[in-house]
Amino acid sequence: MTRARIKDFGPVEDPQIAAMVSRESGVSLPSRKMPVASHPTLASVLPAACLASLPVDVPVGDLFDTLVLPEPQARQALARLAHHRPHPVGAVLARPGEWVLFLPPGSGYETDWPTPAVHKDSGTLQVPPVLAPADGHLRWARLGNAGRTGRAFTAPMMLHPVLPLLCVAECPVPDSQMPVRI
Repeated sequence: MTRARIKDFGPVEDPQIAAMVSRESGVSLPSRKMPVASHPTLASVLPAACLASLPVDVPVGDLFDTLVLPEPQARQALARLAHHRPHPVGAVLARPGEWVLFLPPGSGYETDWPTPAVHKDSGTLQVPPVLAPADGHLRWARLGNAGRTGRAFTAPMMLHPVLPLLCVAECPVPDSQMPVRI
């Protein structure tokens, strides 16, 4: 029996992945326009925002995905992940009441992001200029894990397990789950 192969990696064991692999040409997954850098910076992911003096609209999906969290939960996530080095949270855009975290493209593939997180892999996102002072409702809460030269993306595998823990103390209990005195 001939197994499908991914070029340079050998036989594919997973039947679902094997079905997506062409025996002649390697992987047939949709291509994404990834930056060349191994750890993309904000400048490589959002060059227009680095050169702009006003907010710009950038497409979501080709170079990055986003995860939108209410501000209190986003702050909690950053605090819970703060002891990791390098810090797993990359660039973060702050809007009134919510923060937008930048994820690597494809981070939502077969991933169920828990509530209140909202994953987006298409559409547009308005971002403020990187070098201009913050004014209005958009600002950068983080420029990456080490400033402008740091990694732009948040590590989804580090963030995902933390999200269910964030709502425990912050979120109100729905009426149907309120304890009742008898």
